[in-house]
Amino acid sequence: MYSNTSKKPVIAVVGAGPGIGEAVARRFAVEGFVVALLARTEETLKVMADGMNSDIGEDTAHYYITDLRVESTVLSSFQRIRADLGPVEVLVYNAGARRVNGRSILDTTTDEFENFTKINLFGAFWSSKCVLPDMLAAGKGTILFTSATGALRGMPGLASFSSGKFGLRSLCQVLTREYQSKGIHSVNIIVDGPVDGKLIGGVSRRKWQRAGDDEKLKDPESYLLQPTDLAHTYWFLHTQPRSTWTQELDVRAMKETLFTKL
Repeated sequence: MYSNTSKKPVIAVVGAGPGIGEAVARRFAVEGFVVALLARTEETLKVMADGMNSDIGEDTAHYYITDLRVESTVLSSFQRIRADLGPVEVLVYNAGARRVNGRSILDTTTDEFENFTKINLFGAFWSSKCVLPDMLAAGKGTILFTSATGALRGMPGLASFSSGKFGLRSLCQVLTREYQSKGIHSVNIIVDGPVDGKLIGGVSRRKWQRAGDDEKLKDPESYLLQPTDLAHTYWFLHTQPRSTWTQELDVRAMKETLFTKL
């Protein structure tokens, strides 16, 4: 059943979860978008969608269970989004698979390398192909990739992560060269540093507590990227005038060293 009767613009957030994905979805929803959330875990998706619908308005958010490692499920989800909500105007590819603790190439299994690369790169390729025809027909569209320092520098232990992010950066450049002149704005957003969330943010805070680092505990915004602040950056990139489009942007907390993993 068609749910977007008010014909709001549609944003698809792929790899939606607590943190950057939810923060970006909420920011765009407040600006008048209807949101499609895509990820594998229904429980997480439902909590996010219910929260947005309660806080922002009924039918603001819809969710689609999607395994980004499987092309057919990606295609099926985007077909349903188009039928339920309409053509996607903004695609945010926020999915990322990596290890908290690194693993050498010799210790990295083929299954891990393949699955991580599918999530970090193939899913973005499939998602972009799903939304591009409607964007080209409309003569406008925004594609935002959440990237990482690993897209610029390969580091020990991150073979299954950096390889896909390197490819994601290249994919974004290809999209720009092929479709920017046709109104499609593609941006690779390099998140250079830890993001304040349950996983990485939690690890950082526990480390600070063990070390008795009161300065960092009292001022986390200087050391950890804040999802809600990142969401403002994503909105800024979407709303840039055509005469000043950014193709790649790196962001980090104030006291994070430039390209920390050099």
